[in-house]
Amino acid sequence: MATPGRLGDFTVEQRVLLHLSDHPLQRSEWEGKHEQTQAGISEAVGVARKHLPRTLKRLLSAACVEQETRHVPGARQRCRVYGLTSSGIEAAQPLRDSIVDRTVLTEGGETTIGAIAGHEIALLAVLARIDSSGRYGPELAELELAEDCDGEALYRRILHRAWNDGKLTSTERSMLDDLAMHLGLEPDRSDEIEKEVMAERADSNDQHIPIFLEVLECAWQDGEISEEEQAMLDSLAISLGLGSERARTVQADWISEHS
Repeated sequence: MATPGRLGDFTVEQRVLLHLSDHPLQRSEWEGKHEQTQAGISEAVGVARKHLPRTLKRLLSAACVEQETRHVPGARQRCRVYGLTSSGIEAAQPLRDSIVDRTVLTEGGETTIGAIAGHEIALLAVLARIDSSGRYGPELAELELAEDCDGEALYRRILHRAWNDGKLTSTERSMLDDLAMHLGLEPDRSDEIEKEVMAERADSNDQHIPIFLEVLECAWQDGEISEEEQAMLDSLAISLGLGSERARTVQADWISEHS
C-alpha cells in the first residue's frame, strides 16, 4: 500500500523520530500512551506493524530511542513504549526544523506546515495530508494498514516447534524473543501465548503417557532401571513430547506404585 501524502519523502527512521518527538515519554508518569506503542507508531508513520521492529531495533542500537514497559490505557497487558533519548532528540530537531517552514496551499491560502501542526494535529498527520501538488487537505483519508499474516498465530506455531524436544535452549529462547519483537508482540502477550502453548502441549502430550508407561513396565521387569534403560526412556519421552521433567515425575509415580 502506498505511503500517504508526503510521508514517503522521509525514511521510516526519520518518521519514527518525528513521531516520537511529538509524543515524548514523561519520566514523571507511570502510564504510557498508545502513540508510544508499536501499534501507535506504525499507524502514525505509515508502515505495517510487522515491519516496524527492524527500524526500532536500529534506532535502539544507535541509542536514539529507548524502550520501557508500561501500562497503557485500554490495553489488557503492559506494553512496550518508546521514547527519544537525548541523541534522538538531537537527531529529530534539525529534521523537524527543516519541515515546519515549508509552505503548503490550503483553502485559506498559503501557509506553513508549522502553522498547521501543533497540539491538535501531529506533524506526521499534516505530512500525510499534503498531496503531490503541495496542497494540504484535512479531509484526506487515513491510511489503513493491512497485516499480511497473524503474528500471534505464527509465534504460536514456532513456539510449538521449539518445544518439540521438551525444552528450550538459550539459542531458541533468544530467537523467540527476537521474533516476538519482530512481530510486534508485547512482552506480556508473548508470555501469555507461551503459557497457553504449554497448557496445550501438556493436554496433548498426556495422551502419550500410556505408551511411555508400557515401555517403562518392560524396562522394570527386573525391578530396576539401568543407565542404558534410563537413557532410552529419556529419549522416548522427548520423542513423545512429554519433556524430561514431566516424564521423570510419571516414572517416579509409577515405580512407587509398583515397588
